[in-house]
Amino acid sequence: MKIEQILEKIGFSENESKVYLACLEKGLASAQDIAKKAGLKRTTTYSVLAYLVNRGVVAKTLVRNKTRFVAEPPEKLLNLVVEIQSNITKILPELEAIYNKNEVKPKIAFFEGEHAIHNVYEDTLKERPKEILEWNTNAFFERFPRGYNYISRRITLGIKVRRIAGKGSLWDTRHKNLDKIELAETRIVPKELFDPRIEVNIYGDKIAFMNYAENMSVIIESKAIADAMRQAYELSWRGANVIYS
Repeated sequence: MKIEQILEKIGFSENESKVYLACLEKGLASAQDIAKKAGLKRTTTYSVLAYLVNRGVVAKTLVRNKTRFVAEPPEKLLNLVVEIQSNITKILPELEAIYNKNEVKPKIAFFEGEHAIHNVYEDTLKERPKEILEWNTNAFFERFPRGYNYISRRITLGIKVRRIAGKGSLWDTRHKNLDKIELAETRIVPKELFDPRIEVNIYGDKIAFMNYAENMSVIIESKAIADAMRQAYELSWRGANVIYS
């Protein structure tokens, strides 16, 4: 990262960075010499110097009754960082109060591209819920070969799942028979009724939609929405049982 970029992060404008760096290079110098070095007008340089003196990173002195400026040691910049941290600490309670007012609003994370689907599965492991409710798609196996050990990692964490999948899918032909090992309970429905390219997971206060067809995913975090989706899932779960009972 360039020096100018770091200075910007601690509050320096472009002109302030130019003048400050000119002061460092010139040592004790007049405003005119600093302006020339910085490539700025003298009037602009005077106002910037006044600001930098006020911030404590440039010193102003008299030499033979003429005003001169000199940069303070660079470690003085750390004082600015401490000042910024102190000011943020002071306003944190107010910021948190504003943030908490918005807690009832759903938090939405949108992913697209190569890792869009992968990000959701990793989030389910990070959240470590007791149970994940899944409307499954066979696209999982097309996207992730056996090298992606999501299911074994979920088992290791003790996360149970309920799965609804289409007849003839690998969830049906391969994994339903492994339900006990995979801490799962799988119900199969006719393929003509359920053969999506989108998977839905409900876990904790989150609902994730994984769109394999368009390589994107969305995670919505909202207790109210998650609870409503759980009710919808329970209807699907009971319906799946009725179809094959």
